[in-house]
Amino acid sequence: MITRIEIDGFKSFEGFTLNLPPFAVILGPNASGKSNLFDALRLLSRLATNDVRTAMKELRGEPLELFRRLPDGQVATRMTFAIETLLEPTVRDDFGEEKDLTFPRLRYEITIVRREEDRIERFFVERERAASIAKKDDRWLPYGHPIAKEFKAQFFAKERAVRRTDFLETNEQEERRLFFLRQDGKQGRVREYAAQRAHASVLSSITTVQEFPHLYALRRELAGLRYLQLDAAAERLPSPTDAPEMLERDGRNVAAVLYRVRAETATTESPDGALSDIRADLVALVPGVTDLAVVRDEERREYRLEVTMRDGQIFNSRVLSDGTLRILALLTLLHDPRHQGVLCFEEPENGVHQTRLQRLMQFLEEACTDPTSDLVDVDRPFRQIIVNTHSSIAANAVRRSIILASRSDVVEPGMPGSLASCTIMEPYELMDQEELFGDDRKSHQATRRRIEQFLEAYEQAERAA
Repeated sequence: MITRIEIDGFKSFEGFTLNLPPFAVILGPNASGKSNLFDALRLLSRLATNDVRTAMKELRGEPLELFRRLPDGQVATRMTFAIETLLEPTVRDDFGEEKDLTFPRLRYEITIVRREEDRIERFFVERERAASIAKKDDRWLPYGHPIAKEFKAQFFAKERAVRRTDFLETNEQEERRLFFLRQDGKQGRVREYAAQRAHASVLSSITTVQEFPHLYALRRELAGLRYLQLDAAAERLPSPTDAPEMLERDGRNVAAVLYRVRAETATTESPDGALSDIRADLVALVPGVTDLAVVRDEERREYRLEVTMRDGQIFNSRVLSDGTLRILALLTLLHDPRHQGVLCFEEPENGVHQTRLQRLMQFLEEACTDPTSDLVDVDRPFRQIIVNTHSSIAANAVRRSIILASRSDVVEPGMPGSLASCTIMEPYELMDQEELFGDDRKSHQATRRRIEQFLEAYEQAERAA
């Protein structure tokens, strides 16, 4: 779970900081920077497994366009990121090795620089750091409230000692820059890596849990970040039997994933496993649906979806509505026992009727881990969902907090007329009353009417422009 992100020098971000709750809904008009935040998270995720140049691919824009354009027209030469995380207390690697974590709260920082060499644009990791967050310095308040005692007892019980050294740091020694990588434990061995021309992050090299369990858990958290931009046209196609086992970004393999989820969760008492829960949620969210099945076609070597309607007719995925397909893909992911960590979901309102959108938003919120609740399911993996939207209907379905995204113009000092757009995001605790009165009104509180006025003001500005 990502509890805080800081960005500088990437796209529209300058000195940007944002604390994130488990269910983060970012509301703002087009071009306010909502998707840029998702791009920043995707870049961090890819940096955890790829070299810098490869990590920058598949993002919107060429690598040079990812660096912030300054008010004077120049392009920044570096971008910096920092995140703070809440990790699960136990981590397992791909070889089955398992380790307990002493410090569930970690902070990770990375700086990327660009240099032109031989008229070729090159990109390097200039600085990297990973350290535990001490209890006295930990000010995260999910949804603006303290972490529940029962949650702390279950997931923070092992956090007794104070770690005085970083797990990973960057040092300058006699005009040489070095990465220092420290094993867990007081007597842990220290590894040194040259940092002058690092084409990849040190974190991306941690592939087992054996020596560096905290860094491996951090890498796994970042690498596991999922980004959904569902495409109904892709979802309509049957899935080949050799399709990827985890849901792809556009949802094209949803039938294959659903078939696997059913097989992996089936029991003697419940042969359909989690498919039964997905079916029940789909029936609740889409009026008229009474049944859901996934069929394996041996002759064509593919999986296909079949949905039964109230009148008894059976339809395959080729003729289902965009909204039904989007909801089904999302339900499949959320009921997949392999899915954990952070999910970024772009514009859930696309293709979904407003009456279903409200229930869908509530379902997303209920699917997230809630550290403020004493009702803790210790067997359930941590889940966080970050949604961006420009729909007031989606915003009105949110129960506790919302993040308002806007843009501001930055002027270069001493250079009138020099402008650059800058993204601003401010979290607000939602209040049920119509207005806030009195001197005790807090700046981080907002009524639902305030949210509507925020969108109305932007709509009026866009019409005037």
